[in-house]
Order: sequence, then C-alpha cells, then structure tokens
Amino acid sequence: MKIKNVNQDGNRLSFNIKDVDTQLLNALRRMVVSEVPVLAIEMVKYNTNTSILSDEFLAHRLGLVPLKTDIKMYNQVSECSCKGKGCGKCTLRMTLTADGPGTVYSSELKPADGESKPVYDTIPLVKLTPSQRVDLEATAQLGTAKDHAKWQAGLASYEEKEDKSYDYLIESYGQLPVKTMVEAAFSTFEGKLKQLKEKLK
Repeated sequence: MKIKNVNQDGNRLSFNIKDVDTQLLNALRRMVVSEVPVLAIEMVKYNTNTSILSDEFLAHRLGLVPLKTDIKMYNQVSECSCKGKGCGKCTLRMTLTADGPGTVYSSELKPADGESKPVYDTIPLVKLTPSQRVDLEATAQLGTAKDHAKWQAGLASYEEKEDKSYDYLIESYGQLPVKTMVEAAFSTFEGKLKQLKEKLK
C-alpha cells in the first residue's frame, strides 16, 4: 500500500492510494458514512410552541442540526452505566427560547450542561410572528448513521485513476475534526474484525 499527496483543508482530507483492494477502500468509506458516532438531538420537550410548525416538524429540524461532538466525553446510551436513564455521560441537554418577530437560528440552541453547540450558527429553524413563541428543552445523544441520517458524521468517496491508483476524499460535516473522524472509522473497523475473529474461533 502506497499513500501520497495527503492534503487536509479544513474539514476535507484527500490523498492518493495505490496497491490496495477496493474492498478495503469501500469498507473505510462505509465506516466513515455509517459507523462514526456523533451527537444529535433525539428528544424534544415543549414548554411552549405557538409557531407555524408542528411539534413534530420542528423536532425533525432540530434533529438535523449538526452538533460539535467530543466522542471521548460521551458513551453510547446502550453502553452507559446509567442503563438508558440519560445521565451526563451519555446525554447532552439543550434549551431554546425565542419570541417573535424574527427568524430563530441554530445559534439560539444553548447547552444546559456540557460544552457542545451547533456546528453552524446560521441554520434557520423557524420564523416567528410578533405573537409567537418557542420554548423547549432538547436531549442529544450519540448515535450512528446506520440508525438515522441525523447521526451521519460526513462523507467519503474514491475514484480510480489511469495508473490504477485511487484518489480518496473524506469530508466531515463539522461535528468532528476530519482526522478524528478517520481515526474513529478505523477503530470501529478494527473492532469489527476482532469480533469476527473471535466468532471464527
């Protein structure tokens, strides 16, 4: 395996790789797209919602807001010692309170505990008239895109060149640094190989 032309530009990582099976390249692509855990809003409790959007519609929008994630700080809910009760080790609580008139943006989502926040501040969530108000509490948890697209950390793709090498591109949506995302993908891949070896014994 030969790797060259490694280049990182913000959330994008590109390189050229040669003498490698496409099965390995595709396995890495699948790990990046589907198996890297990030935070996303899973539950929303409304104190007030007099906006034009229904509770379900607004909750869906909130769930798709990418959140900065420190995967060393949080456990998967299914693996946490609280057994799914939602403690600070597996759950991030956020609040949003806004009164019209005006547009409510992702920057108004504030962490009640922890330091995570939306990756981008200018994602529009809902427009409010002078008499409308939104007041809610949201709960974010770790998950992966194999369960829902809102937990997708980024994209990966590759293209075969004339010399039988491959140009590989990995891009983070911003929840994780792209380097951390690649490391997490390889760690997950190694874990799956270990499980397979144990089952074959």
